[in-house]
Amino acid sequence: MKYVVAASIVLQVVAIGIQTKPSNLLTCIRRPSWLLRIVVAMYVAVPLLAIVLAKTSGAADRMKGAMLIMAVAAVAPLLPRKLLKIGVDAGFAESLAAVTMLLAIPLVPITATALGMLFGRTVVVPPSAVANTLAQTFLVPLVVGMALKAVLGSRSIRVGELAGMAGTALLTIVMVLVCIAQRDTIFPLVWRSLPVLILYACGSLLVGHVIGGPDPGERTALAVAAVTRHPGLAILIASTSAPQAAFLPAIIVVVVCSAVIAVPYTLWRKHALSRQAKPPIEARVTAR
Repeated sequence: MKYVVAASIVLQVVAIGIQTKPSNLLTCIRRPSWLLRIVVAMYVAVPLLAIVLAKTSGAADRMKGAMLIMAVAAVAPLLPRKLLKIGVDAGFAESLAAVTMLLAIPLVPITATALGMLFGRTVVVPPSAVANTLAQTFLVPLVVGMALKAVLGSRSIRVGELAGMAGTALLTIVMVLVCIAQRDTIFPLVWRSLPVLILYACGSLLVGHVIGGPDPGERTALAVAAVTRHPGLAILIASTSAPQAAFLPAIIVVVVCSAVIAVPYTLWRKHALSRQAKPPIEARVTAR
């Protein structure tokens, strides 16, 4: 199951790589203040939110564990695709995804160990394992996509479309099959834990939106990044303290519920950014 999920992410990242300009990857790195915003929002505030909810809510223990694991897995390999659909600048979206990947290598092991100590669990996630997972599911496919663009030129657009559709279809099929196979486990988890999942997703969006600063596109990007996590990395973290099968249904519930709960926010921001992109009617009339 882990490998099928990874394959779906790889295909979608290849599609992103075909659309990516190498110069765009440095956009966030050139702004140290933005690196600080990313660290605070994704590696401090969201894990703290998950800790508070885990300590105070009546959700199932497995769901609490999955929520904490997802809060730690602060990487968003499919972020550029999501943000481009909303209307966020391509350069900023691509750079944000790349920066979260680089920051995850040292910060995910530290955050996972800290949370494990807080809840009396031994969680050891080697940076090399994080780097290996991210290289396989993000860095290498991204480079492959960029290489295809360089070799195939305009023909790579069609390849990217096919890879993106195949990855999306594969991930959807996997999610549906798991939900059917694990329905006796998943649906009770959803009904019992839905309030805390709503608070977690809404709180993550709020964290990114507030910390994202005054620019509408940038605050939207960080909000979506804060609520988006890497399921493959979450499975890796879970496997260090329990069998993967123990947390897999709960991780899927968190992934699906977070995505669904974020839909109203993304629709609102897409509308807001589209309105901002258009000059006022008076200005357009005057220009004529």
